[in-house]
This record gives sequence, structure tokens and C-alpha cells, in this order.
Amino acid sequence: MNGSRKRSAPGDVAPPDIFAYTDYRLYLAQAWAERKRVDPKFSHRFIAAKVGFSTSAFFGKVLAGSANLSPSAALKLAELFRLNRAETRYFEHLVLYAQAKGPEERALFLDQIVTWRRKRTPKLESDQMGMFQSWWIVAIRELLDLEPTADAPTLASLLRPAITPYQAKQALEVLEGLGLACQDDQGRWKKTEPVLTTGVAEGPEIDEFRRQTMALGLEAMDRFETADRSISTLTVTLSASTFGRVRDRLRHLRREILDMASEESDPDRVVQLNIQAFPVAFSRSRVG
Repeated sequence: MNGSRKRSAPGDVAPPDIFAYTDYRLYLAQAWAERKRVDPKFSHRFIAAKVGFSTSAFFGKVLAGSANLSPSAALKLAELFRLNRAETRYFEHLVLYAQAKGPEERALFLDQIVTWRRKRTPKLESDQMGMFQSWWIVAIRELLDLEPTADAPTLASLLRPAITPYQAKQALEVLEGLGLACQDDQGRWKKTEPVLTTGVAEGPEIDEFRRQTMALGLEAMDRFETADRSISTLTVTLSASTFGRVRDRLRHLRREILDMASEESDPDRVVQLNIQAFPVAFSRSRVG
């Protein structure tokens, strides 16, 4: 296999983008469905014969999560599904991640997956940080996925807390002006990129956004029933090194949640997630 995607045969359809997945079983299920649609002979039995599975039922067990892939089987499946070199390497990481035996090993493979995906996730430019001037600009950008035909007054009424139609109109203008959202010929709003990252960027706009969303978190306790929110606290004593491990775990958690969101098939809400960890006291040796 070379580094570029193999040319599709006549009648083939474009396979799913593997870099959009963190669940290799979900990828295989959808990639198989596409191949089977255009090539009826691409059955579980056909796959078993090509890869060397003991029975035709084994591939179905892999998809269901009741069986795992060996490294050699993963490579054979990658070739069968026409993955190029980079895609194959990424697929191997997905398999290792899913079949990791402990949290530390899982975190290691997740880091490698994120490294691959980060190269393909568009990064906000410095002149696009104006999106963070108000929390509702970011929220409305996500809401466009759910309500692409909604006008400004409707978008304003759907937010919690609701904002004014004028604020919603301004938010759309900001997003359009920054190149982060646009309207198609039918007047439907859409994001210009499905997922964006700030990378490691910091700045006053991002800090202001954090302050605003932290305030929303305080208000959420009174605004929503318990079933519609998740707010918990924990106070513990840690060393500097253990606190570093906690920060790493929280970083992994954010990535996993972002991956869950990117693979969501039927969203019905925009959720703001704030994760906070900070000292409330130091020992006398640290203070001194």
C-alpha cells in the first residue's frame, strides 16, 4: 500500500472518513454497509474468507463488541477496506485504544489518536477569537447544527438563558464576518467547519468566555432540573505530581467527550461543559 488512497473501482462510493472516528467498530460497521450496498458479495462470509476468521459469524461479533481483533487481522481488514498507509496506522491505533487493558494504556493510545486527528482539525486563526466575546455566539454556532433554518428570534428563544433577537442577529453577523458560519442558497445557516480547535492558544477573549460560562454553571443549579444537568464537586489533598496526572486525565476526558459529540447521530441540545480543578489551600512548606 502506498501513502495515497487507492482509486475506487467503477460503481464504488466514497468510504467513510476513518479520521472522523474513535470507535473502530462503528467505522467498520458503516464502511461495511457502504461496501455491501454497491457490492452484494461483500458479506460477512466473504470477509471471513479474505481475512482468515474461523467463522463467518466472527466479523459480526467484532462489530457487536463481543470479539476483538488481533494485530494481523486488523492489518488484513485495513487492506480489505482499502485503507492507505496513514489510514491503516490510524486504524491500528483505534483497535489498540478500544482493546486497551487499563486506563493508563487507554490514555496512551488516546493521545496517539488525538495527535493524528489534530493534524486534520482546523485551528481558529488569531483574528477569529472574537467568537469568544459572548458565550451565546459560540452556542449559536453549535445550535446551527440543530436548527439550520431558524431565524435570529427563534435562535434567541432556544438559548438558555434566552437572549434578545438583536443579540442573536449580531451573533450570526459575527460568525459570518469571521468566516465561521454562512448561509447557503436556500438561506440555511451552517458552520463552515464541523469542528474547530483553539490549539494551545490563550488570550483575553478566551478567558472572558470562561468567566461567562462559569457564571452560567452557577445559574444552572437553579435553571435546570437534576436530570438536565451534571454538577459535582470533590475536595482532596494531592502532591504537585499527582495534580499533574489529574490534569492529564481531565485532558483525556475532554477529548473523549469531544469525540463522542463528533460521532453523535441524533443531537437535541447544545451542552456547555466546564471542568475545573484548582487549589483552595497550600501547605505551610509551599507558602513559606
